[in-house]
Amino acid sequence: MSRPIILCIVKLSVLLVGSILFYAPVHAQELRRIHYGTTTSTAHLPIWVAKDAGLFAKQGLNVEPVQIRGGALITMGIMSGQLPLSGAGAESIVAARIEGGDVVLLACPADSDPVYLIARPGFKSPAELKGKATAVTRLGSTTHFYLRAALRNVGIDPEKDVTILQLGTGTESVTALENGRISMAALTIRYALPLIQKGWPVFLDLSTTDLVYPASCVATSRGYVKAEPKVVDDFLRAYVAAIQVIKKDPAFAEKTFAKWLREKDPYLIKKTIESYSRIFKPVPIVPDKGIETVMKDLANRRTIPKEFIGHPELFRDHGPLERAMAK
Repeated sequence: MSRPIILCIVKLSVLLVGSILFYAPVHAQELRRIHYGTTTSTAHLPIWVAKDAGLFAKQGLNVEPVQIRGGALITMGIMSGQLPLSGAGAESIVAARIEGGDVVLLACPADSDPVYLIARPGFKSPAELKGKATAVTRLGSTTHFYLRAALRNVGIDPEKDVTILQLGTGTESVTALENGRISMAALTIRYALPLIQKGWPVFLDLSTTDLVYPASCVATSRGYVKAEPKVVDDFLRAYVAAIQVIKKDPAFAEKTFAKWLREKDPYLIKKTIESYSRIFKPVPIVPDKGIETVMKDLANRRTIPKEFIGHPELFRDHGPLERAMAK
């Protein structure tokens, strides 16, 4: 195992120890405890809603969301066994699977995020962004994929025409935009809306393209699915129920969103929930087209073994979701 991977796993262990000390519900000993890695993406909302609405507890589970910076690190946690179930973008999972990692996608709440390519005031066209700096949470993360997709859509080569910094969170990217450290960023609606309200230039809304990219999906290992089929099915049952709560009770979803992401702006909260409630799928199946999109993107930067090409079933398992929906 390489030194960078070992360091990532050590960092993850520290995060998990911290979360165990922080969360200590009285009824924890009565339920099956699971630490679930999330980022700050609103696409993780079904997890937080299922937690707050008691849907996980109803299934005998005490799911504790643990905020971790980036899907690549979360994927490491899945492979190490420290995060048996967690949320990750398709790119992190597909890349790890190609490298031989035991990871698999089980459910994806949406086929894409509402993402906007926003630049600092003064830029008149995307062509002016060539040679400038931008940022992502972590290299190989969902934000990294969205940035590359957005740049290609406006005629910019993300591998040659820009400098990509790794900053950690969406908040840090916005701060870097505001202070001029970077010139552009691909931001989800939560981070983009305040800048849009200020009149900052928006060069692309990815939701208006035909891009299909499954982000913040429920992921695990095939080993865990085999060893704990009931836990996996029960988890997904609560997850699907949470999506229904989001669609039927936006006020509850807004309260949960504000709590977990520490957001106080009522307008931003309302608009974010409206946006995601619309795109969340009642049946959160993993889209094969999204896996194909990721494969094509990876092929631009590395060689893909031919045995993986044209076989999305190697990266996803629909069995647990089908069982959960059947009951």
